Amino acid sequence: MSGGKKALIAFLALSVCIFLGLTIYSLIARKSASTGKTGSAGKASSAASAKNTTASKKNPSSAAKSSSSAAEKKSTADRTKEYVYRNNPELTPVNYESPALLGLTEDAGTAYRDKLYFICDSPTYWMWPYGLLGGGKDTKQIWTGPEGTQTLAYQSTYKILDPFDGQEKLIIEVVKAHQPEYIVIAMGINGIAIMSEESFIEEYTDLVTKIRLISPKTKILLSSIYPITKAYKHWGSITNASITKANSNILKIAEDTHTHYIDTFAAIVGDDGNAKNEYMRDDGLHPNEAGLTEILKFIRTHAYI
Repeated sequence: MSGGKKALIAFLALSVCIFLGLTIYSLIARKSASTGKTGSAGKASSAASAKNTTASKKNPSSAAKSSSSAAEKKSTADRTKEYVYRNNPELTPVNYESPALLGLTEDAGTAYRDKLYFICDSPTYWMWPYGLLGGGKDTKQIWTGPEGTQTLAYQSTYKILDPFDGQEKLIIEVVKAHQPEYIVIAMGINGIAIMSEESFIEEYTDLVTKIRLISPKTKILLSSIYPITKAYKHWGSITNASITKANSNILKIAEDTHTHYIDTFAAIVGDDGNAKNEYMRDDGLHPNEAGLTEILKFIRTHAYI
């Protein structure tokens, strides 16, 4: 073999070796790069997962945030007096799951109290002579009959005293004239003994419905009937068993009319299911100044803002 051919063969062999070497090196480099990217992605994914887990712990998911109103009510409902119903089974318990039930809030203060106008019978009327509302004894926040009471059975025909002008008018006329931001309906005690359950619900619902139509921007709050003591002269025809039954109907009316219910019964009830004596006048029916102060405090701390 001539020297020229040997040189050519050697050159070709060297070229092949170089080509193979470069190819192998390229494959190894690509594999390494791919592994590195995968590792980086895995690390990034792990970091993101860890971050999301931490965020989930700190902030509930949107699904948790959008829990039902019933669940939210369950977490805010004031169950302080729930044991009273367990210990006194003759009482009709509060439905603490109700979306109409106002839960515990921060104290809304006197500014909130002074926006409330009470369509009421005699147990709430006494807030006026005790001077517990805005304006003291000159308050305009008590809307009731000229003798200090009214009866649910006659709500559509009975004339109450308009404290702004001293004239006697139908309830709906007073509401139409003033259309306050808030109305609290705090009545029913005078209807329990003389009205059937059906009539009680019908008259109460009728009153709420008319107020909503006449004053659509007014926020309507339905107060429970307050508890009484056995000192009440008509105890038997009215008891706290019948009061809590009526209160359960008022709560249901609040649900049906899309208004709100304040469980003021809880403010002054004792462990035995009756009103605490220290919060009542001697007649066993009307809360005294201390009792009404507790009721107003309850209303301020179960506010609808």
